[in-house]
Amino acid sequence: MKQYDQSPAKNPTPGFSINFDEKNFPSPLTVARRAQLEQMAQRERSKIKVQVEHDNSPFTNSYPMILDATGSFDPDYGDKIHFKWRQVSGPKVTLKPNHFSSKVSFIGSPGDYQFELTVSDDYGAKHTVIKSVLIEPEGNLAPIIDMKIRQGSELN
Repeated sequence: MKQYDQSPAKNPTPGFSINFDEKNFPSPLTVARRAQLEQMAQRERSKIKVQVEHDNSPFTNSYPMILDATGSFDPDYGDKIHFKWRQVSGPKVTLKPNHFSSKVSFIGSPGDYQFELTVSDDYGAKHTVIKSVLIEPEGNLAPIIDMKIRQGSELN
């Protein structure tokens, strides 16, 4: 551990010292990796997560979703705004009614989706966000067995 000299010539604040333990400070690589992991965790926490509803049919595996940006506005009152949706990742879906609507919908299957929305005005100012949607497969529990053993010959 390094201890810095406290003499008045080298330390103008008497009684104040700085103890610096080089072993307790993470390397720049560790700091960068921690920041990367925190960003990944933040993206995971911000995902919208849904699950395909159990409907007693193993042949259905879809989930209807709505992406709604109708609350968007331009703070310059009266400026008309325009919408442009783009699927960034995930199983390919068709956005309805079109990519330029303030509200779009799609039928998704289990997977991790990302959608980008750009809202712009006639002056060229724009703002873009990316949102993630995770559709998990239909939940299904294993059957429960309730078996009894008894004396008898009723099945002959």
